[in-house]
Amino acid sequence: MSSIAQGGYRGVERRKAARSVQSGDYGWKLFLILVTLLMAAGYLVSRFNLYKSGDRIGYNLGLTGGLMMLPLLLYPLRKRLRFMNNWGLLPNWFRLHMMLGVLGPAIVMLHTTFSIRSINAGVALLCMMLVSGSGIFGRFFYTKVHYGLYGRQMSFKQLQEELEGTEYVKSIFSFAPEIQMKLIRFRNKAMILSPVGKISLWNFLTLGIRAQWLHRSLIRDLEEAMYGDAQEKNWNDVQMKRLDEIFYQNKDYIEKYLQAVQNVALFSTYEKLFSLWHLFHVPLVYMLVFSAIWHVIAVHMY
Repeated sequence: MSSIAQGGYRGVERRKAARSVQSGDYGWKLFLILVTLLMAAGYLVSRFNLYKSGDRIGYNLGLTGGLMMLPLLLYPLRKRLRFMNNWGLLPNWFRLHMMLGVLGPAIVMLHTTFSIRSINAGVALLCMMLVSGSGIFGRFFYTKVHYGLYGRQMSFKQLQEELEGTEYVKSIFSFAPEIQMKLIRFRNKAMILSPVGKISLWNFLTLGIRAQWLHRSLIRDLEEAMYGDAQEKNWNDVQMKRLDEIFYQNKDYIEKYLQAVQNVALFSTYEKLFSLWHLFHVPLVYMLVFSAIWHVIAVHMY
């Protein structure tokens, strides 16, 4: 059982290496937390009327936020224009695009003092919030069809190879046939409900929940299968320590396998939804540009 578990763990490690770029997600989460704290602090300050959107502080905040959002237009140009191919790595451009797409609107919100005082300002603010919210929402679909937040685009074939087939499951959990069958049954059902190249809304809405319930059940089964004999035979501390290591290796494999099944089953759905999101997001960006220009003109004219 030990060698089988170690073999399974090596398979997990290969998948971990393939997804190592996902470590950037932790930095992204930290960045969102810091921006949220900035917004909360700005809201509290605005309640004391220490500045207004039209005075020197408020004006400079609006100018700073607006200038931060201007480079957002460069990212799509960097992807499509050939003469810009040597202008830095595309993942770095995307990272900057995502960060400025959140930080710029946050600074503009500080500029507004969280209130709307004119129609043109309201329209510009609404467009900005739609674009920023759409970008954060689209980031979810983006990570589902790429390796991590800044990784290369995946293919359905690559995900299938990552899953490694049902034979691997059988070799790892040969000591627990019930776990084998539950994992294989979950995979087969998920694949049947997700035709390649089509959207599966049922799996999109329920597969994650079903995977969580199955995970809990499988961990209970794993504990019973591995620790039942050990308790009956009164294993010593050294044996129990080694058993604990193997248990956590197998537990880790179950988690990774269930996630891999979800990635494969929902890949076509995420790919289609990402395409639809892109069609929605691009017009919003143009709306933001025109509304922001009109807002700046109106402010300086009146």
